[in-house]
Amino acid sequence: MLKTINQAVINDRPYLITLLGKLVEIPTISEPGVNYGRFVKVLEKECKKIGLKTKIIKVTDKKFINSLKEECRKNPRYILMAYWNTGAKKTLHFNGHYDVVPASLGFSKNPFKLNIKGDKIIARGAADMKSGIVAMLSAVRALKILKIKPAWNLEFSFVPDEEIGGYCGSGYICHKKIPKADVVIEGDGGGGNSLTVAHRGIVGFRVTVIGKAVHAALHTKGVNAFLKAVKIVNELEIFRNKIEKRKSKYYAKAPISKIATMMIGGLSSGGLKSNSVPDKFTFTIDRRVIPEESMKKARKEIVDLINSVVKKDGTFKVKIEVSEATHSSIEKDAPICKLLGSILEEYYGRKPLMLITGGRLDSAFFSQVLKKPTLAFGVNGTNYHADDEYTTGKDIITAAAIYARLMCKGY
Repeated sequence: MLKTINQAVINDRPYLITLLGKLVEIPTISEPGVNYGRFVKVLEKECKKIGLKTKIIKVTDKKFINSLKEECRKNPRYILMAYWNTGAKKTLHFNGHYDVVPASLGFSKNPFKLNIKGDKIIARGAADMKSGIVAMLSAVRALKILKIKPAWNLEFSFVPDEEIGGYCGSGYICHKKIPKADVVIEGDGGGGNSLTVAHRGIVGFRVTVIGKAVHAALHTKGVNAFLKAVKIVNELEIFRNKIEKRKSKYYAKAPISKIATMMIGGLSSGGLKSNSVPDKFTFTIDRRVIPEESMKKARKEIVDLINSVVKKDGTFKVKIEVSEATHSSIEKDAPICKLLGSILEEYYGRKPLMLITGGRLDSAFFSQVLKKPTLAFGVNGTNYHADDEYTTGKDIITAAAIYARLMCKGY
């Protein structure tokens, strides 16, 4: 069956290229969140064309809207749900995000037009992850063409804001208990002969050190917030070496992806004038938390360390703001891992890799909030978030064929 499905997708290549072109041409940049409504209308039309029922959800809950930066709140957030009810006992849910990061200046051509070189497809969103959405719809279309009934009820969520945390996208539908899934496939991860079974969480800190401003000529009478921040950073750097000895049990192509990490100073600012002692200095900390660690403990370790420096010094104060995006994992012997793994082995002739990814995915909302087994598998790509981001037609076809086979094979 897999060969038959694969050939059907190959024969339908003009459709998937045309659809990807339509989606890429709508620049759905997550901050501030532009063109979301336009994109969802286009995608809904495509879903209906292949026989899926649809529902557009507008995020109206102020709790979620107010989590966005102020400049993003004026732009509505829309989620497109799509369904194929086959009367099966279980529902397989596919999730994909349609927002993209801004286009970098080094693109060789217009980043919001497909630039096709042989089989290579270059555009912002070509890899991350509008091609994944195309693969999902191509899989459905192939089954419709072949008149094959899926073994599951199929449910799809196409969401915004994954690139800025996902709270108004996957987070919204999961907290509102909208998906009726038994199993979830996250389309933003894996690819080729690999499955993403885990991703790290993030604890972000914004630390504001509060000192006392005086004229530079009298600097000993003030409290230099910058120098006090340096004291904190020095202790954090010592602790970072301890943190980064912690390793996950999951395999990673890039070794650092399985390590607990801490990066200090991604953003930093302070002071008003060069001849004044700075009374405030702010810096950020990006703490990547492996699945084996507790998010709560990871947060507490940093907060306690900072407070200990403040207490020992006694001359300054701090304000600590914390944000979190939890990690996610699934055991390699979970039924969905075995099922999708067997399909990949059938396709490639060898067992797939089971990976942890260094970034975060929306998987955590489905696994941690909905408590559903969630596995990430998508379209292979290159130059994510970078110049000349690209995927290939072959990679989209492969993902679509794998998705279609999974749709037909229940457990």
